[in-house]
Amino acid sequence: MTAARGQRPFAADLSRMCATFMAGEETPARKALLVLSNSEVHSVACYRFGRFAARVRRRSRFAGLLFTVAHRLWNRWVTHLHHCDISSHAEIGPGLLLMHRTGVIIGPATIGKNAVIHQNVTIGQRVAGGAHGLPRIGDNVWIGPGAIIAGAISIGDGATISAGTVLSRDVPPHALVAGVPGRVVTQDYDNRLMLGAVVH
Repeated sequence: MTAARGQRPFAADLSRMCATFMAGEETPARKALLVLSNSEVHSVACYRFGRFAARVRRRSRFAGLLFTVAHRLWNRWVTHLHHCDISSHAEIGPGLLLMHRTGVIIGPATIGKNAVIHQNVTIGQRVAGGAHGLPRIGDNVWIGPGAIIAGAISIGDGATISAGTVLSRDVPPHALVAGVPGRVVTQDYDNRLMLGAVVH
């Protein structure tokens, strides 16, 4: 799957979700049903709207305030109903794919394009030992269920974070990490099949 040049991030997110959840049977009616009924779509859309509201607020204080209030109400609903909270201060590239939104908490981290994030993942600040930095996650990274990624660490492009991993150290590109604490178990791991359709 290739994103058109200049395609907006949510359009790229939605294209990837359609390719993943519809298994090649994408029709306007099925796409509309996905947008209306899919909780993962709602969670990602709420995050993208929050980013849009922040941009509006920089240009117009009054309009920005209206959009910000709307986003906070929507985010409260998403958090309560879907148990998913993605900070509008997070910088996430196009092609974000939530496989299961329940329990996903993302703080103001930086995440590249084509991220795959499963349920009960926490990405945010590390408070132990006085470390207050935030993660920087590259492109094409797959994050398994229950993973915790915390602190001022860097995760390279194409890395794979196994289910249940607790990660507080840097990960090189294309590495497979697992365990508590997370350690590299394979140096050159190919996660392309796990990522599925990606945007370019």
